[in-house]
Amino acid sequence: MKRLAAGSLVLALTALAAVPAATQQDARPGIAVLDFDIGATIGQDRDDYEALRRGLASMTIMELTANRSVRVVERSQLQQILQEQNLGREGRIEQGSVSRIGRLVGARYMVTGTLFDVRGDFRIDARIFNTETGEIVRTTRVQGRLTNIFDLATQLATALMREASLPPLERGAMDEHRQANPAPPTQAVMAYSRALLYADRGDTQRAVDQYRRALTAFPEYTQARTECNRLQANACPTG
Repeated sequence: MKRLAAGSLVLALTALAAVPAATQQDARPGIAVLDFDIGATIGQDRDDYEALRRGLASMTIMELTANRSVRVVERSQLQQILQEQNLGREGRIEQGSVSRIGRLVGARYMVTGTLFDVRGDFRIDARIFNTETGEIVRTTRVQGRLTNIFDLATQLATALMREASLPPLERGAMDEHRQANPAPPTQAVMAYSRALLYADRGDTQRAVDQYRRALTAFPEYTQARTECNRLQANACPTG
């Protein structure tokens, strides 16, 4: 019996050691943003909206990282879980699956949203789920012009932090974040969003080409450069 107990203890300690230290120690509330759904849209090609549903979610995720009191789940981690669970193949996640996905990535809050566009009048309706209860705890909406699409992502991130009662931003945190991640123009955002679309489709070369277009339009586009090089090493070098 003593040998069995000792063996069980060794197995338990081994399993604990296998968990990354950051996961063991990070007690911050987690938040994850799924790619948005497409609602009523007029004015752009279907692929433009397929790109924007990804780009807007990714930019919102990036803006949320300005809040150091929150653990933000990366889009790549979410995509991996969705593929492993065979979810979201048709571009939509069933409401019943949202909480399960959140638990798998360790997020207390999951965000889903729907984008609407009527010839440039753009709107995003977002919903915040509590993964512990499976309930929608808040809804929020931002709207404006498609030509100011990055500003809408920034507004949405701010609204999500407020509506989810997440810890407020530290003083100067957004200024530091914006300095490291300057706001790109819409032309660069559209190219970045298309790059995500092609990457999801497995078309690495077209994705890299779009990342490079984004960087040509805005060389300081940190997020585009980082994700380009993650997709293909040194495909978008600095300078």
